[in-house]
Amino acid sequence: MNRLRSHHLFALLLLVTFALLGSCKKSNVKPLSQLKKEQRRAIDRLIAKEKFQVISRNDELLPTPIDQNVFYKLSNGLYMRVLDKGSDEKAVAEKTRVLVRMKGRMFNDSRDTVYTFNSIANPSFDELKFLYVSYYNVGTEHYRAIGSNSFSNSLDQLLCEGVAFPASLLGNGARVQLIIPFELGPTATYTQGNSIYVEEAQYTYR
Repeated sequence: MNRLRSHHLFALLLLVTFALLGSCKKSNVKPLSQLKKEQRRAIDRLIAKEKFQVISRNDELLPTPIDQNVFYKLSNGLYMRVLDKGSDEKAVAEKTRVLVRMKGRMFNDSRDTVYTFNSIANPSFDELKFLYVSYYNVGTEHYRAIGSNSFSNSLDQLLCEGVAFPASLLGNGARVQLIIPFELGPTATYTQGNSIYVEEAQYTYR
């Protein structure tokens, strides 16, 4: 009986030891504060390398007139340069379908290019599609995914508030450049700390 009890005690001690060792392993998940610090460095480096001029705004609106030579950093964190403000036709919440073709890349503090995309030069890629909306859900959201017909030739994984937001300010046919912090990006970029530089995005309303 004592021998059985000692075996049980030994097995229990082994389990506790393994549990403690497992809990002491270094986690690969970086804290949010570190991800934001690394993102700040990566975005600053991009801005310096490309010699972008940035003007900070205290709201989520664009000035009148719009200076097409600068990036406006809006209060939601999005950097946007308006190449063409489009027509007077504005997106209508719950009615307008928005189609987006874009080219650019993901980047982070350790890599200038994590992933590239270009549906402008490659027509085999479906347009990124969403229904324009405007409602508050933790933060303001301006899109509801529609999805493409072809998963393999789609950039649907890049659909996010950062891509959708310009539709709230600009007209049909608008063209912009964007720097999208991971907080406004897709879920995958948030967890990986990847930001997105959109060299050009073209918006079509249907």
